[in-house]
Amino acid sequence: MRKNIDALKIAQLAGVSRATVSRVVNSYAFVKAETRKRVLEIIEQYAYSPNFSAQILAGKKSNTIGLFHVINDPIGSRSRLEDTHVNFIIERVINTVMLAGFYVLVYQVRDTERFEEKKKICDMFNQSRIDAGIFIGFPNTCTLIEELIAHGFIVGIFNQHRDDKAEANRVVVRLDYSGIIEQVKYAVGLGHKDIMFIGSDMIRQSGVDIFCIFREGMKMQGLSAKEEFILSASAFTKTHAVEVFSTFMEKGSALPSCIICGNDIMALGVMEVLQEHNIRVPDDVSIIGSDDILVSRYFNPPLTTMRYDFDGMIKTLSSKVVECIDHPFTTQFVQTYSGEMVIRNSCTAAASF
Repeated sequence: MRKNIDALKIAQLAGVSRATVSRVVNSYAFVKAETRKRVLEIIEQYAYSPNFSAQILAGKKSNTIGLFHVINDPIGSRSRLEDTHVNFIIERVINTVMLAGFYVLVYQVRDTERFEEKKKICDMFNQSRIDAGIFIGFPNTCTLIEELIAHGFIVGIFNQHRDDKAEANRVVVRLDYSGIIEQVKYAVGLGHKDIMFIGSDMIRQSGVDIFCIFREGMKMQGLSAKEEFILSASAFTKTHAVEVFSTFMEKGSALPSCIICGNDIMALGVMEVLQEHNIRVPDDVSIIGSDDILVSRYFNPPLTTMRYDFDGMIKTLSSKVVECIDHPFTTQFVQTYSGEMVIRNSCTAAASF
């Protein structure tokens, strides 16, 4: 194998013009069969690969999709390692996109409004280094995303809730948060009235909307949500759930009879804190999670939770972005996924029920 060989050298060795080499590489017609064969043999012999930059300048696709996701804790931190939800999503995006024949460029974003970060991402699009981008964990309203869409770039967004936007190059899959209302209804049906909700106000998953829906769910059951029972963790992780719930416990306030958590890994953290205080689940306090991760059924006790088809969501988002690259959409694609309750042993009837 020889290194640093270019199209001109291939042309000289094959006895053809450089333009002919280009036509062979790009599978154009009007090249004689014997000429094509000779050029391909030289290309194989010298392991020639077309210059990527030259292909971009020629207007060809990069066959690469950017995967951008927001991180809030230091790389390698315990909290990051606990974030199985996002790790699963990233793995599924990469797998789906690569099976479709595309490369994946992964970029971690710390500050969605920081000029340097926005410029790096915009440069990837403007320089045609990527054909589209998939965004995970970004704010519901993000200037970067809106600017990219306004300039005609294809953008896939996980869990954006904006019914005021309907551009054809905006591809969206999102969760139906009314599942929280169903969780509240289930708990109230078991006699629970003092219900705590632990979520996060971080930009991922539209945290503010989640708290509003919880309050609405309580109102629909004829109950008022107690503000001291609405806790906001810094992130949807076990570590942050432990921090915020431990702070609540230190105050010595009366406990709720049921706690609904923003996801299953947060529920695990809450259960551990309760155990440390010799408070039994579900005898003393019931727990309900969300997501139904693989290990939820192995919790002690097994976790009652809300199951969402995250696998289907990510496969749909990724495949639709690929489809939009190959055949640009004329209308916006948006699909909402509902959840279903999974009843296990962590939530039982209230003691006075």
